[in-house]
Amino acid sequence: MENDREKFNVSINKILKCVKNGDKNKMDELFLKSFNHFYAYALYRTYNKTRAEDAVMGMYENILKYIDSFDPDKGGVGWMVKILNRVIYNLNSDEFDKKKHEQAIEDDINATQLNDIYETIGLAEAVSDLSDSDKQIVFLYYFERRTLNEIANKVKLSSSAVHKRLQQILKKLKKVLE
Repeated sequence: MENDREKFNVSINKILKCVKNGDKNKMDELFLKSFNHFYAYALYRTYNKTRAEDAVMGMYENILKYIDSFDPDKGGVGWMVKILNRVIYNLNSDEFDKKKHEQAIEDDINATQLNDIYETIGLAEAVSDLSDSDKQIVFLYYFERRTLNEIANKVKLSSSAVHKRLQQILKKLKKVLE
């Protein structure tokens, strides 16, 4: 998994360098290569599919807007996460102000924060590979904080079956994330 992260970072950096050097056509490649990763992170931060999509699309708009501030030596993924976090903050803020949207972007994200983001993205990808019924159980239990009985009624299983499924799901997710 670490090797995949490095490959992802390298490919994102190469694309961002091309965009910074004036090749705006590379934005399509950047979108295709990175949308799912950043969408999963935005969904985790917003708990709302529409808001997550808006945040990621806003991130891509701001990449073009702030591409001159991109420093290839500091890493493109961290830079993109900073932009995405700012967009999410602005979307979630009751006092949306365009000036906040145009503030300077911090240069870098520390390694611990980036690792946490990778773990979050990895978890979101692992959950996305689950069956629809397992995804529903995970969503109801962890995001909506429903009880086993409430979940059992919704998915038409016994509460003990839901408990067993949750244990099996956690084992699957742990294997994938190792």
